[in-house]
Amino acid sequence: MKLHFDHALVTRLLAHADAASEHTPTLDQLYDPTYLRPGVNTRHPAYEDIDRTKIPSGLMLVGDQGIYLMSNGHPGLPGDNGEVNLVAYAREADPQASSEDWYDVKRASFGGDDGAEFLSAETIRKALEATARGRFRIDVSPTQIRCPFLAPPKKPRAGPSRTKGKGPSRQEKKGKI
Repeated sequence: MKLHFDHALVTRLLAHADAASEHTPTLDQLYDPTYLRPGVNTRHPAYEDIDRTKIPSGLMLVGDQGIYLMSNGHPGLPGDNGEVNLVAYAREADPQASSEDWYDVKRASFGGDDGAEFLSAETIRKALEATARGRFRIDVSPTQIRCPFLAPPKKPRAGPSRTKGKGPSRQEKKGKI
């Protein structure tokens, strides 16, 4: 299901994540030994066991009371109205602005459980560039998340010269080229 977000707000969230020297881990990152502090060896890490400087910058796609994006920068980016964290709600799953179907959209796209998925800064940058002329969007299902991106420019094909797209030239047919 395609979910649409405010482009300028997503850009602001990403700038916060990029500027932060520490980042909040998702649950998956919490259990990844790559991010543990030196000397910590545990199967059940707590947030204080994580070296927040090792967590890469990016955004978290969160599904709970609606679906929203938030910066993983630590400390969080406060909202303009005093919220602890500024978030960008998906237009289709915003419990404050959408109709009553926000919960159905959340379940259909994110699944029944609550959670957070990490989206790298590079992925978000590419998606912002690809959606620069419209709303930022992410295609979300319970099993996958896809972001749009711009395809690299096509390279000209190398090969024999052709005349006006009508097939090989006479010289090419005679094997002279």
